Amino acid sequence: MSFINLFRSISNFQFPYTIEDKPIQENPLWQVFYGSRKSDSLPVTVFKANRSEKTEPLITNAVHKAKILRIPGLCRVLETFESDPQSTFIVTERATPFPWDQLNHYLRNKEALEVGILEILNTLSHLSNFVLGTLSEQSIFIDSKGQWILFGFELCVDRKQLDPGLFGSHMRLYNSLNEKPVLSDDPARVDAIQLGKLISKLLGGGAGIPKDWSAALQSLSQGRTSIQHFNKKLQSTSTWINNPLISLHQQLEEIHIKDSQGKFIVMSNLQIAYFENRALFHYLVPQFVKGMLIPELTEVINWLISTQSGNPSVLPKIIPLLAIFLDLTIEQEYFPEASKQLLYSIFALKDRQVRFLLLIYLPKIITHLEKREISDKIYPRFSMGLADTDSTLRLQTLKSIPVIVSYISERQLNNELLRYLAKTQVDVDVDIRAWTIIVITKISTMLSSSSGNRANILATAFTKSLKDPDVKARLASLYGLNKTIDLFDVRTIANKILTVIAPGLLDKDPLVRSKAKALFQKYLNKLEDEAKLLQDSISEESQTEDINFDSYCDMDSSNVDELAKQFLASILITTGPGFSDTNTATHGVMDDDVWANFGEKNSSTVSDDFGSFPAKVSQAQDSFHDDDVEADFNDSSWGDFSFDEPQEIKSPKPMSGKPVKVQRSWNSNLNDDEPASSRSLTQSQNKKASILNRPRVSSSILTPRSSNSNSRSNTPSSTSRTVKPAARSSKLQNKPVDDDFDDDAWDSAW
Repeated sequence: MSFINLFRSISNFQFPYTIEDKPIQENPLWQVFYGSRKSDSLPVTVFKANRSEKTEPLITNAVHKAKILRIPGLCRVLETFESDPQSTFIVTERATPFPWDQLNHYLRNKEALEVGILEILNTLSHLSNFVLGTLSEQSIFIDSKGQWILFGFELCVDRKQLDPGLFGSHMRLYNSLNEKPVLSDDPARVDAIQLGKLISKLLGGGAGIPKDWSAALQSLSQGRTSIQHFNKKLQSTSTWINNPLISLHQQLEEIHIKDSQGKFIVMSNLQIAYFENRALFHYLVPQFVKGMLIPELTEVINWLISTQSGNPSVLPKIIPLLAIFLDLTIEQEYFPEASKQLLYSIFALKDRQVRFLLLIYLPKIITHLEKREISDKIYPRFSMGLADTDSTLRLQTLKSIPVIVSYISERQLNNELLRYLAKTQVDVDVDIRAWTIIVITKISTMLSSSSGNRANILATAFTKSLKDPDVKARLASLYGLNKTIDLFDVRTIANKILTVIAPGLLDKDPLVRSKAKALFQKYLNKLEDEAKLLQDSISEESQTEDINFDSYCDMDSSNVDELAKQFLASILITTGPGFSDTNTATHGVMDDDVWANFGEKNSSTVSDDFGSFPAKVSQAQDSFHDDDVEADFNDSSWGDFSFDEPQEIKSPKPMSGKPVKVQRSWNSNLNDDEPASSRSLTQSQNKKASILNRPRVSSSILTPRSSNSNSRSNTPSSTSRTVKPAARSSKLQNKPVDDDFDDDAWDSAW
């Protein structure tokens, strides 16, 4: 039913409350709805009357009594609306019908039910001058602070104004509408009888009733005892006296008029009762915990922090109250804003016991807090525990990292937190070292994977732990490698991870060796699977043929004799003195730079007064008999097969010709820092080059020489064709290659 449309139909009427569409309770006389006041969002309960000609006298009496009765223990009425017969409302403070469907749940804590019975008895004591006549299951409600209250004034009448005949008529009408039997129409006995039946049902009847209550309750149910007399009998029983919740309830009823010091005394009594029997505070009605205990605990703890924080003796008082606060809030899953602010303030305390208590409850409370608040207000204080001097606090903080890691920022995770973990991995406590690896394993999927950072961190951390002197840390490292196998690509596995696991194969502990062997095989299988995929993707035509390298060192090969014959044939002198005058020097004059042409690849012959001889023979002989060749072979640069570079000799004639563009070599810039004056044509022609990389070899040493190949005309035309060589290159320096990561500083990349 839409009440908004109903109220709009009433001229100039604005209903000041918002009402939910679905009723929480319904009977022939009333529909009960939750609602809120529009002005301040105050939660309320709205009773809408089902008015009819038959129910009119009962509804009229209920509305009238709601206006005039202001007795503790009744639903506190805020407003009544009865301007229209179809829109009669009684608005009260938020009240919830007793959850009879959960009675078995609350029967687990009968002490709490006894407190509820006490509250009903106190209310009826205030109504001793009235006959209620409507006590039943539908009469009991619970307010926002967990107090049991009553509603239902359809038959309520002052004893001084009682008309027995009219009361009996209305009683029969009420029971008829609610389909209930008439227990009694005697105004003097009806409330006692109804209360006895109600208490028996609340306690589960029969065996659930305390033995020292049984006789008094039976007398009450039969109407032989008044409610006041029954109340006095209960207060003298051991069940009543030994119930700590009853005495605590009496203190809580007056806590709203106490100052901070008085409230602290009440909470101290609560603390004593709580730690003596924690079961007393479970299976309570939610409103009592949410509306009474948690707010009062929050207020007292805040008072202790704000006014007594400078006093060291106050902290031991905060810890037990904080434990009760955390226990109750987690059980009810109730975290109002005031409770959240209290938690942020508590995390700022430097007391180790307080911080340790918060770490214990952190997994259960963190889901109820905002991510930004955790990152800004909790994590900076949380991380301090990783550097605390107390090993127990360090370990508990370490164990709590997987709980908080999803709530912190990326910078806090990949920078600050990893730096702390790098320190805890070398902690003196072996449990902390082992737990560090376990934590890194659990948060590994959240680490940044950009630029291979995650793989480097994991590989380095696991490597360091595999070198740990304690077997527990080494086993933790193998556990981490096993769990994170999917985070490594095959190249990382081949280049780093296998070398991380390999030392474990030689571990002194047999369990470590066994696990390392199985793990090594697991990673190797992953590589082999990738190799199979790679093999399938490559065509057979591009496969490389195998090379028999053993034959390279076989000196008995028949090819050696043939090779010697070819070499001897190549060094035979094919031209005598005076064979050619084309390239001879002036008779009787020895050119100072005659050696400048030695070393030129495939050079022409040089003549002097002693005749003409092949330059290549002299070059080969000089090269292979030069003592300085030995100096170029050393252990540190076994791949540098270069000859010594000759001293610079100036050319006797300037070289001229058309410039030719020369392609720069890949290593031509290795010696660019050499002064330009030292880069002469002769030096570049006589530069030292590696045998394996010597460019433009036009003929083999075994190629026979002829006079045509050993002579070249030094005519201007031949000179003009000379090409200026590229810049001189220097020897390659063999530099050590840095490893990708350093076992002793694995956090440097963070």
